[in-house]
Amino acid sequence: MDLNIKTPIAFFDLEATGINISTDRIVEISILKILPDSTQELKL
Repeated sequence: MDLNIKTPIAFFDLEATGINISTDRIVEISILKILPDSTQELKL
């Protein structure tokens, strides 16, 4: 699938132990960056 974008776009995903912000923790963060030429960069 080709995206017609002119600037990079980033998507992020958080993995957490739950939804209670006072007791639960983030255990993983992922970021997927898509550039205008359709190349992708993944950061874990």
